[in-house]
Amino acid sequence: MLLLRCRFFLLVLVPLPGLALEWKSLTVSVTTVPLQTTQDVVFEFKNTGTKPVAVLDVQTNCDCLAASADRQNYAPGTGGVIKARFTIGDRVGLYERVITVLTDESADPVRLLVKFEVPDLVTLTPRSVVWQSGEAASDKTVELTTSAGLEIAFAEAQPTNGDFTSTLETVTAGRHYRLHLKPRSTAQPASAAIRVFGREKSGHDVVVSAYATVQ
Repeated sequence: MLLLRCRFFLLVLVPLPGLALEWKSLTVSVTTVPLQTTQDVVFEFKNTGTKPVAVLDVQTNCDCLAASADRQNYAPGTGGVIKARFTIGDRVGLYERVITVLTDESADPVRLLVKFEVPDLVTLTPRSVVWQSGEAASDKTVELTTSAGLEIAFAEAQPTNGDFTSTLETVTAGRHYRLHLKPRSTAQPASAAIRVFGREKSGHDVVVSAYATVQ
């Protein structure tokens, strides 16, 4: 079972001037775990006013984040939630996404911020290699080391541009690989992503990318 670590920045209701809805938090920070595919977050609020409030629309600034209210109308004294699901896919790193909530009590929407930290499955050293124009088209390498607790069997590397060749060497199966990259020529500028395909021992398919450039 996958576990996650959540850090909620504010632990008390946050009143917004002139508005009946008070929010438990306007910002949520979440760290996912390796091989997690989606991450759910929840923003809680309460109608502290004397009139009902309707949620008219909930939008996000990325197709990777879907969000909705648990219902449309909130009577005085009742609470509710905005639920959101982040699709991780092959993303790694820190992502900030905004949820915009429009209600019938104000023309100004409420903006909620979600910070997702997605750890690397593999460390690439370096992630990018560069040749200068006219330089010898020599072999350069990228070391791939899997994160602690993971065993990823990498089997294939494919450049997105035929101006480069790639060879994948196994140093320690499941743990350490060496990617050999070479341009066919350095006479002209060129660039490519090199997709390295593997499978983790749990059965999850993994794709990581290195980058090569002639400049």
